[in-house]
Amino acid sequence: MKEQKNPEQVRIPTIEEMQSMYEEDLRMEAVKTSEYDSNKKIEEQGEFFRTFRGFEEKDNKIPANSGENNFYYEKYKAYVEEETLNMGKKIQAIENLIEYERFFLFWERRVNSESNNYSHYGSSPATRYRSDRIEKLENELEEILKNSPEAWEFYYKRQLVNDIETQHQQRLVTVPYVAGAKQKVIDSLNLGVPVYIVGHLGSGKTQLATEAALDFTVQNKIQRELEVKMEIWFSVNPTATEKDAIEKFREFNEERKLYYKNILTNGSKDEIESLQPLFISGSHNLTYEDMFVEKTLTLKHSFSKGSYSDYLNMIIGDFYEWMEEHRERLEQMTDEEQLQLKIQIWKSFSDLLVASNSAFGTEIKKTEREILIAVKEGRTVIVDELNTIAMQNLIALNDILQRHAGSTAYITGVGPVLIKPGFGFIGTGNLSTQMVNYEGTNELNPAFKSRFVTIEYNYVPQKAAGSLEQQEFPEENELFRIIIARLADKNGNIHIPAPKRTLEELFRFSQLCRVTQNVFMGRWKDNEVQKDSGMDEPELRESVLSIRNILHVLDNWNQGEEKDMSKALWDGFISSITYPDDQNYILAQAVRFGFFPVGDGWNVETKGIGEATTTYDEIRTRPYRYVRPSIETLSWLDAVHLVFGNGTARKTLPELLKDSLEAGVDDSKQIDAKKYQELDRQLSHLEHSKDLLEYLEDNGGKR
Repeated sequence: MKEQKNPEQVRIPTIEEMQSMYEEDLRMEAVKTSEYDSNKKIEEQGEFFRTFRGFEEKDNKIPANSGENNFYYEKYKAYVEEETLNMGKKIQAIENLIEYERFFLFWERRVNSESNNYSHYGSSPATRYRSDRIEKLENELEEILKNSPEAWEFYYKRQLVNDIETQHQQRLVTVPYVAGAKQKVIDSLNLGVPVYIVGHLGSGKTQLATEAALDFTVQNKIQRELEVKMEIWFSVNPTATEKDAIEKFREFNEERKLYYKNILTNGSKDEIESLQPLFISGSHNLTYEDMFVEKTLTLKHSFSKGSYSDYLNMIIGDFYEWMEEHRERLEQMTDEEQLQLKIQIWKSFSDLLVASNSAFGTEIKKTEREILIAVKEGRTVIVDELNTIAMQNLIALNDILQRHAGSTAYITGVGPVLIKPGFGFIGTGNLSTQMVNYEGTNELNPAFKSRFVTIEYNYVPQKAAGSLEQQEFPEENELFRIIIARLADKNGNIHIPAPKRTLEELFRFSQLCRVTQNVFMGRWKDNEVQKDSGMDEPELRESVLSIRNILHVLDNWNQGEEKDMSKALWDGFISSITYPDDQNYILAQAVRFGFFPVGDGWNVETKGIGEATTTYDEIRTRPYRYVRPSIETLSWLDAVHLVFGNGTARKTLPELLKDSLEAGVDDSKQIDAKKYQELDRQLSHLEHSKDLLEYLEDNGGKR
């Protein structure tokens, strides 16, 4: 048993104090982890690099944790880590049950759909049963997150790490707005309904279409493969219980997900292309035939390669057949006459063969285009900028758009074609307003548009009022969440200068971005900041701080290594704006949000409408000099609190932990060593494995 300090010298820290020690521990661990990861990569470099590396001089050292060698804190930390591990297992068990129920629900709906000739899914007692099960399990998960701090931290740390990973893969961060839009697209495709995604410049609608189409394809492949795998498994294990089936489903499901993930990251070109949607860029020159079949003029080859011996054998066969038919007449000739006749006959056969297999001039060759391929092979197809195609040509899509998989559609210039299951159609288009009009776009015919589920997809939500500390619901600031994910390392830790000041500045940057987005969309009146600005109907015609431009600014800033946010905002975006009124408006709004302060050598003067663009020399009063503050580290828990809120707070200690702590300090509650060791063992394990087993038994088949 660990030696304890004299009770008179050490008191039990409050839960707030121990939680503070724990959070400081995480920050120190983040520094060590970062250095370890960096050193591993350095070892892979050459001798020259390792020998002549230089280092920043660090004045600040990692502070000693006040929790070190503290018996009570060590017990608290061990409890938190063990509880987090066990709650993580419980969350994953519930999530597996939800996926199992969804797997069965999708299977039931497909069976219903096929029995109704793919016309609709249809509701049945079996589908309603699965839907109710899913709702019940989701409520259980919500209750766990609401009541357990460790469950909440496990769940949202995983979301943060997933945000970081998706950004590294150059995919959209699945904030609620993005996830909701993507699910709408997938649900519509599963119903066999085409989707039309409209949005403003830089909102990411084409990326959304591509990712939704990819996820739709992969999910359907996994679904079909799991159906086969589970049937084969059960045929070999006919006495298995549903609890066994749920565990086997988890195993198969994880293996299939990993398989397709590996294909998308390390697969061959053909493997990746088989999952990706087919793609067409719309234009006013695209005809109805071009959408299905491409016609080209080609020179026809006389013979197919590799077939000359076949042709020679054909001539020989015909030649001997002719001689057999005319054998009697040949026998009446002299040898010389026979030879001359045979030569002439052979030459005639050769000339006839060449003539029948030769073409002179050119011929029209037809090549199937993406939409026709998608229909025949059961794949998704995206028509980007659908509303740039002439309406009279889009009408050729009518029959395809109104029919479901398993039925036959008539395609102009091709004829009837069977629509294979897995086919999906997604169109994208720019959304024009009174202020912003995209040249070359058309308004779709209402009758044609009615065949689609139309989804308006724009910029992710972000509150434009209040400071970072004043945000009552930080999880609603989804744009700020994307920014944090961009700055965090793979473990979720953040290394930035003067964190409190920098985070507030980054939050104001996200607010500035939202203001430009609202103005660009013509929704500035929805913004309280704009109402108070005293401006009448501001507008932006060409420029907006879209996600693409936001990431340019963040990369230019590079976590404050060489410049502050004001200089990065100028270099990474504002200086590149060529339309004067757009530049002047955005620059003025940046000043309102605290950027380009006079004290740092900036002097931004408001310009009138129609004046020239602003140059760097106009707004600088002295040469730019940047003094970088000391870099500090925030842990993954700090990052989670920034974007998801404070979560579930622990107000009281569990009785088992409380008894153990008090036993070490209160003489009236002293226990002998043997009893203490038993209590310590119970505390360390908490018997969560048993709790988890009981949970699975209750939910794995006992309905």
